[in-house]
Amino acid sequence: MAQVTSPSRTMTDPTQRRFRGSAKISEYEILDQKLGEGTFGVVSKARSKRTGNVVALKKILMHNEKDGFPITALREVKLLKMLSHPNVLRLEEMAVERQQADPKAKAGTKKATLYMVMPYMDHDLSGMLTNDDIQFSTAQVKCYMQQLLEGLRYLHDVRSPSRNARAEH
Repeated sequence: MAQVTSPSRTMTDPTQRRFRGSAKISEYEILDQKLGEGTFGVVSKARSKRTGNVVALKKILMHNEKDGFPITALREVKLLKMLSHPNVLRLEEMAVERQQADPKAKAGTKKATLYMVMPYMDHDLSGMLTNDDIQFSTAQVKCYMQQLLEGLRYLHDVRSPSRNARAEH
């Protein structure tokens, strides 16, 4: 016989998810307002109130809200959710920030800002390569190259487009 969970318990228990892979932005404490900015979003450093882990929150920019969620961002989310390899950055979950309804908008509609939650990295390879104070040994170069090539091989094997493969990622 299946065990049924009480709806009130499910909604108040932060370890439970109403939708698999989604969270509320209020479950994160923003530590640094802006680590970087790309074409599709602004990245901030945050801490999960649920786990205590430090993460990177990538706020998906809505350049033209009339068009809805950007198709390029949708493709990235779909792709990242299916990938699982130690040398490929993973999408841990999506977080949503609900905002007050716009009085000019249709009744009952609320704006939502979406965030991709990813592991936080202290450094990226590009930053290390351009830092004159860092000198890599031959063993380190071999290790980094092996990781890069294994990640690229995985992406190739799953027929994933790696248009965004670069040292920063």
